[in-house]
Formats: sequence, structure tokens, C-alpha cells
Amino acid sequence: MTIRPASDLFNRRVIRLALLLGLIMQVFALVGSASAITAEEMLDDPGLESRARALSKQLRCLVCQNQSIDDSDAELAQDLRREVRTQLVAGASDAEILASLQGKYGDYVLLRPPVSTGTYVLWFAPVGVVLGGILLVVAIRRNRRPDALSPSPDTAEEQSKGDVVGDARASGQTPMTSNILRGPVIIVAVFGFAASLGLYLMLGRADLADQPLAGRQAEIAAAKTAQDSRSEVLANALAEARQTVANAPDKVEGWLRLAMAAAAVGDNDSELDALRTALDLTAGDPSIKAMLAEALSRAADGQITIPARDLIDQVLAANPNEPRALYMAGLAAYQDENFADAVALWHRLYNQSRPDAPWMATLGQNIVDAAEKGGLPVPDVTASPDQGMLDMAAGMSDEERAEMIEGMVATLAARLAENTDDIKGWLRLARAYDVLGRPEDMVGAMIGAADAVPDNARQQTMALEVMITTNLGEQFLDDAPRLLARLEALAPDGLELLFFKGHFAKLSGDLEAARRNWQLLLERLPADSPLVANLRARIDQL
Repeated sequence: MTIRPASDLFNRRVIRLALLLGLIMQVFALVGSASAITAEEMLDDPGLESRARALSKQLRCLVCQNQSIDDSDAELAQDLRREVRTQLVAGASDAEILASLQGKYGDYVLLRPPVSTGTYVLWFAPVGVVLGGILLVVAIRRNRRPDALSPSPDTAEEQSKGDVVGDARASGQTPMTSNILRGPVIIVAVFGFAASLGLYLMLGRADLADQPLAGRQAEIAAAKTAQDSRSEVLANALAEARQTVANAPDKVEGWLRLAMAAAAVGDNDSELDALRTALDLTAGDPSIKAMLAEALSRAADGQITIPARDLIDQVLAANPNEPRALYMAGLAAYQDENFADAVALWHRLYNQSRPDAPWMATLGQNIVDAAEKGGLPVPDVTASPDQGMLDMAAGMSDEERAEMIEGMVATLAARLAENTDDIKGWLRLARAYDVLGRPEDMVGAMIGAADAVPDNARQQTMALEVMITTNLGEQFLDDAPRLLARLEALAPDGLELLFFKGHFAKLSGDLEAARRNWQLLLERLPADSPLVANLRARIDQL
């Protein structure tokens, strides 16, 4: 039987207790929390939303202890999440966003601060503390002699006394002094090591910055005040919009204002009700249908639902160039993993949009993403020359700017006159003319684009549509038959072909041909199509 000294038993209990405390500290340090992001914050584009979530996990909440903005419910964390998504939509890269926020808030905003001369101690000092604690424990254990087995209590007691006396003599201490000091030294060493390790895991890891909340109270208070002020403004706008529709329930503008105010505060139910009322008052206006489809998708966390898809189809049947419907049609195709259709729809919207349209940066990224996921050739979505010209001219006077832009557009037009097959050049020229407010030249450039690719039905359609939407069809009656003949050969069953033929027949004075084509179109349209009433009215006017 082996008998341990009472001090040894006490020391082992202390060691077990210290290790248990260290384990508890580690457990608390590793506890996580669920994501705090709300559905209203999420972006419709799944690719951008995935990047936003990844960035949010790398950024620290400014008012929380060791919590990412992805996990935090604090209003300041919501502001940072919105700022990240705003920069993503604007086309910024992940590195640019992190650098922007780091420059604004310092290394504190990064959950993993960079290793630099200023953070060497933060990164490597804890390692030294841990190693020092381990060496201290090893040294103490080596100084303790193992107890020998004894066949009898008497022999064990004599051997124990001899060991104690020998140790005491070697150290210049009495046996009583040695026993008194050994226990506290071990207790202090082990508890100090466990406490250091626990505090390091909770508060001192290299991926944690300090928590200088006391020095940031003014900044935090200012941000909170700004957020409260913004919330109050939005709430007041919603209340005013409700009062407006209460005073004039038959005014479409009031209901649209209410829908926008409700969307700003995330009140999906009120937004949907307002848009449905506006739709009833306008007898099914396509633009309001597109807004309703977007609201339905937003209420479904960005998914293009079946009711939304039905509305999108109706809008595109009435107006194939409606931007919101085109974008959501592409998003629906993307969600169905029909990447070819997504690229085609989004690229069509890209080509017909003004270069300064707010959706251009997001649209370009979406096109590239869909093409890459579908293994398709990536279309050219680089900045158009007209946008570059406008950027270069930012510091010029109005006269200098106009002169420079006109000169560059003239140069592009002259080059295309010699290289008529440059489809991309014709489309860029058309956008430049649109920016300059020259619709006739813009239509001419779109006709040039159609002539550059005579076997492309979509390009013939776009040129004919531009003639109609600009009300310049009569000025291009010589060009229309050529485009119509190509479209009839390429897509003889298209409903838009019948409409185009009827429209240009009417402009040419052939009312019988116009009536015949539009009557055929009327027979092929569904009875509930929003185009039916408009087409009947056109036929009656012939």
C-alpha cells in the first residue's frame, strides 16, 4: 500500500480544479451565436449576398465584444452590413471593401488584425506565456521525488521522513519549511497558467483587438443618433403617405408613394397592398406590375415566386424592354440554373440601359457570374466609351465637356463607317448618342448594329423597337422593310413581328395591311392579355 503525503493529495485536487476552470473558460470562449441578418437586408443577387455574408464574418461589431457584424443585432452592426452591401452593389471588390472599412475604423474593425511590427507582441507574447507556464510545471515536477513503495506503514513513514530531511538539508531549509512552501508554489504556478490560458482564449487572442469603448463613446453616440434620426424620418414619411391615401384614395401617385415608404421600413404587407391598389386604379399598368413582382420577390427573401413570374411574363409581353421585369426575368432564370437565358436577358438589359443607370455595375457582375457558372463565353460588359468620356470630362466646363464628347463620338462614328461589322462599336455609339440626347442618331446607330449582324433576330427586334419607342418610325421607313424581312426569315412565328408589320404598314399608309397583321396578332393573344384592349383600340382607329 502506498501512502501519499497530505500535501500531495491537496496539490492534486488543486491541479484538477485549475484544469477544470481552464476548460470552463475555453468552453465560454468557443460559444457562438446565430446570424442576426434579416431578410430585408439580403441582396436579390445570390452571388453578391454570399460575398456580403463572407465579408460580414470578417468584420467586428463596433459595440460588441468579439462578435462579427454577421452575428450582431446592434444597430451599428446593421449599418455596417448595409455599407458592405452598398459597396458590393457599386462593384467594389472584397479587398477594396475591407480596406475602405479598415481605413475608416482602423484595425479594430477586423476580427483578424494583420501581423505587423505593431502587433508582434499581440500575436506572439501569449505563446511565450503558455510555454513559460509549461516549463514551470515541468521544472516543479522534476524537483519532486517519486514516492517509494513500502511493505509496511512503519517503513513508509521512516522513508518519507528521510526524504523530507534530505530535501530540506539540500536546500538549507528545515523539513517543516519545505513542506509549507512546496504546496503554495505549485498552487500558484498551476492556477496562474490555467488563468493565463483562459484569459488568453477569452480576451487576449491575436485575432482580437482591444476594446476601447471608452474612447469611442462620442463616435458610437453620433452613429446611434444618426440611425435614430433616419428611422424617425422613414417613420414620418410612412405616416404622411398613409394620410395622403386616406385623403385621396383615388390618386395613383399617393398609393405608389405609400408603397415606396413602406418598402423603406421593410413593411412588405403594406407595400403589397398599396401596389395592388395602384394596379387596380391603372387597370393593370405594366410598370406597376413590375414593381409588384419585385415586392413579391422581396417578401420571399429574394426568390422569384410563381405569382411574381406570372406578372413578369405579362409585363414583358406588353413592354419587352421594361428594365425591372427584364432584370427579374434574368434572376428567375439564374435561380432555375438556366444560365444561358439569364445571360441573354441581362445582357439585353445591359445593352439598352443608359451607362449611368444605377443597376449597371450589379448587372455587369451578374452577367459575368452567370456566364462562368454556366460554362458560357463571358460577354463584354466593360465600361462603354461614353461613360469613360463622361468621367474624363468631370472637371471641365460645360462647353469644353460637350466639345470633347462630340469629338470622341464623331471619331467613333467615322471608324464604324469604315468597319461596319463592329456590333459592339455600334451599340456603344448608340448609348453615347442617347446620353447626348440625340435620338435620331441613336436610332441610326441601332440600325447599324442590326446591319452588322443580319442573322441576329434579337438585334433586328431591338432596332425596330427603338424606332417605335422614339416615335421616329416615319423617318426610317426606308430601313424598316429591310429589318422586317430579316426578322420574318429568322423568327416567322414571333408575335412581335405581326405588331411591327402592322405598325410600319400604318406609317406607310397601307391601312389594310396594318389591320390584317394586327387582327392576326389579336387572334393569337390570350384573352386576358393586357395587350388586347390596346390592340383593339388601334384597330378601331384605322
